[in-house]
Amino acid sequence: MQNALWTTAKHCAFALPVALTFNDLVASTACIDGVSMQPAFNPPGGTYRDRVLLDKMCIRMGRYKRGDICLIKSPTHPDKVIVKRLIALEGDRVRTENQGVVPIPQGFCWIEGDNEENSIDSATSHGPVPLALVQGRVSHILWPPSRIGRVKRSFPKERVLLGYQHPWP
Repeated sequence: MQNALWTTAKHCAFALPVALTFNDLVASTACIDGVSMQPAFNPPGGTYRDRVLLDKMCIRMGRYKRGDICLIKSPTHPDKVIVKRLIALEGDRVRTENQGVVPIPQGFCWIEGDNEENSIDSATSHGPVPLALVQGRVSHILWPPSRIGRVKRSFPKERVLLGYQHPWP
């Protein structure tokens, strides 16, 4: 009995750091709260919250694109995270209703929620947000089963004046 317990403890001592490293650097899951990303997440009338898969490796490699939905450390409340769509990247310019054309400085991005009426984002409050706050890209919806699938990338092309073009597709 004591030998089996020792073997289990050794396996856990190996597996726990591997799992934590994977969760921090490669991928993890998150539960989406709120209505700012409706209809992409938590559709109206649903009684559940969407659970999603976060790709953290693409952020570490700098492989995010306009239209990606990302988990971002809140610029105003650093202890919280928000989920928003990347609308524009460094070097781009964004047409806004209230601020005119806004240039995106190097190292920054423009984020917006899909539900304009219920979103605190670059257009309503933050302005350009540091790319360093981007924590992960939402790649798939995992729960509920009826919504399992890949998350679609889209952005308002008519509002974004493209600047720097990334070398990858």
